[in-house]
Amino acid sequence: MDSNKVEMIVVTIFQIPSFCCAMIIFFKFLEKTSPLRRLQNQLLMYLLIFATCTIIIELPNTQKFLWTGSVTIQRYWFCYFWNILFSAMATLNRALTAFMSIERHFLVFHPHIYRTSRSRFLFHYSPLICIIVIIIIYISVTHISVTCPNHPFNYSMFLCGYTCASIVENFGTTYVWLYVFLPTMVTTIACLLLPIRFIIQKRHFQRIQWYRARKMIIQTSFIASIYTICWLPNVIILQLLINKHISTISPVINLFLTFTPYVTSLLTPFIVLHTASGWIRPAIIQRIKCRLFPPRQGVIQPITNLVVNQANH
Repeated sequence: MDSNKVEMIVVTIFQIPSFCCAMIIFFKFLEKTSPLRRLQNQLLMYLLIFATCTIIIELPNTQKFLWTGSVTIQRYWFCYFWNILFSAMATLNRALTAFMSIERHFLVFHPHIYRTSRSRFLFHYSPLICIIVIIIIYISVTHISVTCPNHPFNYSMFLCGYTCASIVENFGTTYVWLYVFLPTMVTTIACLLLPIRFIIQKRHFQRIQWYRARKMIIQTSFIASIYTICWLPNVIILQLLINKHISTISPVINLFLTFTPYVTSLLTPFIVLHTASGWIRPAIIQRIKCRLFPPRQGVIQPITNLVVNQANH
């Protein structure tokens, strides 16, 4: 068995529980009392939606390529579709994480901004819609319209050998700096500043506000740290590729660029499950614990022995 098939099996091992976890969260989200319906948790659901799209729509194309050595549909339109889907899902993951890191500053220190439906639409839904629409339009237009001579698609290469939008230096540099480096740096800086601001201003919080703010800060720091750890090496590798210090011919580089975008998508359902605490009933958790770790049964002393012992005393 070659290395590509081993990689496909490893990805599938993580894909199945990740998908099952996402489905459980979606079903629980339908409940009216689900905390994921709250404004501060809605971006987690958007991240989960795009991660699930990656897991069930985009990732199977990569798995098929790893198993057979060729793309799923050997047509030019499918190569464009695969490149757009791959880039859009990864870019939306980074951009929404950066937006969530910034929005948590307002939710913690200026929660009054989101009290009315008009302000929520203005400061939450409008930026969110703009981010999603701009990213999808930019990636679709550049991948389809940018052309380069002597670069036909190769059906035996990952993503058909990429589109010209990823190969042409100017467009590649713009994408890396605008949609990879910038969101990653914004997430990192916003995540670092959030607990610092909280420590400085915590005396101004009431007890309930302090607990709520502290919880959101811990959630944001946990999520942003995982995403930053996953994406920062990708930023460095892409920048080295643009500066031609390394080459995509290296199998290690190809492997890294192939699987890095899938790491955050596969981890997102578990991150959402961990951070949105309180929506799973304690009885279910207790039942799972009993199944996995059955309690030890103590030695039961016969009643006759107890009667004899009491009589002796």
